[in-house]
Amino acid sequence: MVDSGGLWTPPEDELGEALQTAQVLIEEGRADEAGPYQQRVIELARERAGDRPDHYEAKHLMAATQYELAGSLNASGRHEEALAALHEAQLGYTELSDAGVLDATSFLADVRARRAMTQAHRGYGATAVLEMDGAVIAYGQLVGGENGIDHQPDFARVLAMNALILRRYGDPDLAVASADAATQLFLQLADKINASPQSLSYARYLCSSTAVSADIHAAEGRLDLALEADEIGLSTADTLADSESATDLRTLVSALTRKGKHLGIVGRMIEGETCLRTAVATDPETAARVAEELDRGIPPSLTTALENAEIKLGPYEQYYRLMALSEPAPGMTLATVSGRTDPESAAVRATELAELVRPMLLHDAETALTLGLEAHYLFAISSERESHRMRYETSTYAPVWAQVLLDISEAYHAAGQTEMALDLAGWSAEVATALIPFTMTDGEVKELAGACYRHHGDLLAATGDFTASQHAHDAAAQLQH
Repeated sequence: MVDSGGLWTPPEDELGEALQTAQVLIEEGRADEAGPYQQRVIELARERAGDRPDHYEAKHLMAATQYELAGSLNASGRHEEALAALHEAQLGYTELSDAGVLDATSFLADVRARRAMTQAHRGYGATAVLEMDGAVIAYGQLVGGENGIDHQPDFARVLAMNALILRRYGDPDLAVASADAATQLFLQLADKINASPQSLSYARYLCSSTAVSADIHAAEGRLDLALEADEIGLSTADTLADSESATDLRTLVSALTRKGKHLGIVGRMIEGETCLRTAVATDPETAARVAEELDRGIPPSLTTALENAEIKLGPYEQYYRLMALSEPAPGMTLATVSGRTDPESAAVRATELAELVRPMLLHDAETALTLGLEAHYLFAISSERESHRMRYETSTYAPVWAQVLLDISEAYHAAGQTEMALDLAGWSAEVATALIPFTMTDGEVKELAGACYRHHGDLLAATGDFTASQHAHDAAAQLQH
């Protein structure tokens, strides 16, 4: 979403010119070049605000531009700086909301969505899934509200972003549901979107949602649906490529490669080869990357993981209760983890999932990681929603959460996925902090909390963050006193 409404209108001067230049570059798919102009907008807006705490127009402009700057920094691979810009944007919007001059619900949801994409770029997939979950839920509530129709294009955009993250770090069944919903909504809103100043941006998100749909439908053998998604994506990408943006050209090559592969699977060899030859001739590097991604396949869904666990471990008592998580909770659409069940039940189902993780790590690490991640997501959602169980029965549920985080973080580290391991280790250290009140009377909890801190410290040291590593090890040592 480009935040161009509300409290401010662009002035006709250097600030306005810098702002306009940045927006043009973003629309042209050249976000990596927009950063310096956005930095200048922020400087000028800060000067205008001066010492006036009630200069809300300037504060709004600064928050909006920090949000846009984060996108430009991400496009340049500067993800840590992007997170800092998003923090500033969140502070700005929260201040405006607290002052009662702006309903910041959609803006804060956008900040959360962009932070999710930033974390995904860093490889912090577990955090990305949960951040995006919150953004989707917020937009779902906005769409169901009084001015819901105004938020529909951005709801489609956030669903498309959610699908991208779940495709890589979550349940492919949720990813394809989110992608299909995004595509359907984009097509329903085509006339409105095409008349929008952000039409090119929305078209890029449509391409990403159709790519996820095509990948997962094809992997699951639903090739008619895959080719349908391919056709929409290729048609949209072909139109986008007229922008002559390198990013849009890569999107076109990706769509051609994807469709070529899928046509080959259904036996339409000549058409498939034509698509693939065109893709390779246009951008061999992108074509090879997409082909490799398609060959790698998709991670197991929760349903598949539960079935694998029954095969490897034998029948287990919670099988049917956990299988019910693949159906949406009452009043929910199953495109997010939080749509699986209510916050109170989430902690119980998470505990039941966690019981399967350690045994499965001995038999099938990929399945174990799927089960462990889903347990973590349910625990985190139950905690964020402040369920009674997570608030008042911490000593029952938090140790299980900490242990499953420690186990899967170690497994990711052993598999060479350092970023994901570090992300989960950070979560385990946070949960360990919640365990501290119980370490005085429970030796096992004390040892678990210390193990979480030490593991986090070891991974931080391995990535060169020795100061943070020392803090983590000091926290572990403190538990022994």
